[in-house]
Amino acid sequence: RGSRLSPMPEIAEVEIMARQLDGWVSGQRLEAVQVEDDRLQALPWTQLRGQVVRTVHRRGKYAIAEFAAGFSLCIHYRMTGKTVLDPERSRAARLRFIFEGGRCVAFVDSRRFGTMDLVPTPDLEAWIRGKGLGPEPWPVLRSGDWWKDRLARVRSPIKVALMRQDRVAGLGNIAAAEVLFRARIHPALRPDTLDDDDWARLAEAVPAFIEHTLQAEGGAELSYVNQGGEGSFSVYGKEGEPCPGCGGAVHRIAQAGRGTYFCPRCQPLRLD
Repeated sequence: RGSRLSPMPEIAEVEIMARQLDGWVSGQRLEAVQVEDDRLQALPWTQLRGQVVRTVHRRGKYAIAEFAAGFSLCIHYRMTGKTVLDPERSRAARLRFIFEGGRCVAFVDSRRFGTMDLVPTPDLEAWIRGKGLGPEPWPVLRSGDWWKDRLARVRSPIKVALMRQDRVAGLGNIAAAEVLFRARIHPALRPDTLDDDDWARLAEAVPAFIEHTLQAEGGAELSYVNQGGEGSFSVYGKEGEPCPGCGGAVHRIAQAGRGTYFCPRCQPLRLD
């Protein structure tokens, strides 16, 4: 019942890939880079050849590989990007990293929207600020007051506000819809109309959804819904299907050019 929509990898999916990359390549020496896509040719790959990966971590929707030579490779997967083990080197990869011992990690990206940036590690925090990334919503547990402080003054609906990367980094269209369903908050409500109980439920829903997704989707290779994957969602992509909470029909509306899925019974639209 996979929905063929077009969400990009979000906080949980990028966290999974960053953890996988860390396990595959941390402590390993990069021997070669095979660039198959002209769009990625411009990066100074010679800076990384022969260098050891120190660590891989996530920031917002970026996976960041820090090299001992003082450079960090910042990968934004966009809509269809993945980093995968490719021992046969048989995939239609945009780029391959070959490590000592022959281990091959491929960057696979059917729509070719993904980007890579090579940043001097001492400049990494400034580079991140330049991308306008706000603080992380996870794994540090944030209080309802923290969420209220970040979003209450945003004038757009709460669903759209949750996707503001300058306010909170990493949440996307899927996560915003799923978090609001868990928090029983209608996606069209303005942030300034939410009360303290709403913010407290939102604060609980965010880590609950992320940790659920990490557990449900943390296999050997991710399968995105835009590639036929099912996802582990309660309402996203399920217009007309029974709500898992009340059995009523899941609805869909458009917000900021994106599809929003919700249950009008579980997430009532309150009047101001």
